[in-house]
Amino acid sequence: ERDLETDRTGGGGGKLPPPRSLRVSFSGDDGDPQDHIPFGYGSFLALVLLVAKCLVCYCTEDVETAFMSIDLGFLTFLGWLCLFAFRAPSMAALHPFLIELGSAVIMEEMVFSMLLVNKIKPDLDYKVTKDFLVHHVSSAIMGWLALYFCTRALGTGFVAVGVIGTEVTTFLPVAFRESVRSKKISSDKRISAFLGVVFPAAFCWRTYWSSKMWLRLLKVGRSYLATSPVLANQVLWRIGELSVATVVGCNWVWTHRILKGSMKVAMRRSRGQKSDDQYFQKEIE
Repeated sequence: ERDLETDRTGGGGGKLPPPRSLRVSFSGDDGDPQDHIPFGYGSFLALVLLVAKCLVCYCTEDVETAFMSIDLGFLTFLGWLCLFAFRAPSMAALHPFLIELGSAVIMEEMVFSMLLVNKIKPDLDYKVTKDFLVHHVSSAIMGWLALYFCTRALGTGFVAVGVIGTEVTTFLPVAFRESVRSKKISSDKRISAFLGVVFPAAFCWRTYWSSKMWLRLLKVGRSYLATSPVLANQVLWRIGELSVATVVGCNWVWTHRILKGSMKVAMRRSRGQKSDDQYFQKEIE
């Protein structure tokens, strides 16, 4: 019979070695390993998302809710995956793929919102806001430059996936918008209380975290520029820093608006005044 104690201890009287940390690698059918996902896979997934979104929006009556829900599902998943990749050095091999995917999805959102959605639903007359345009253009510049510098400046990948990780808060603006449209924000105290606390708290974290990533990027930049790269790369790096600063600025603006709106509602209720549906409607327009 087998000795259970020997099996438990590994046969030598000692304890089993601790499990090895996860190492990510990719290989094809020929068994040739590589440490990254080939370029283009992330862009292909963004294209698949665009086609799927167009089909769903063509088939539904509530186009805005449909495409916003598709975006928030994809971005929430991508955001958490990026935060995992930020925390786990063993997932560094995924950084280029995640950065490409995030950058391509930003481009996909602009193409859909600015060119396609009103063709699919002409009577919708959907218009992008100025802050949407500034944020998405800056994010696209940031993402593609991060992909370019990912293998040139050590630490760029961690900063980029860290910034993309802030997309885990995407579901909250959509939930707030839908609660206003359904009038649950004024009729359901549980929804009102939940969004009144979680919405501003989440965007405070989003602003703090993106600001922290920008400061970390400046540190990475000092180390990279100290190597005296070619002038073109120095210029591109500065453009990248400016684009990240713009994204952080958008987060500060949004957080200020959310906190200001939450404080207004709280003050009105403390005085016994109710915020009617028209008040909330103005907040989502």
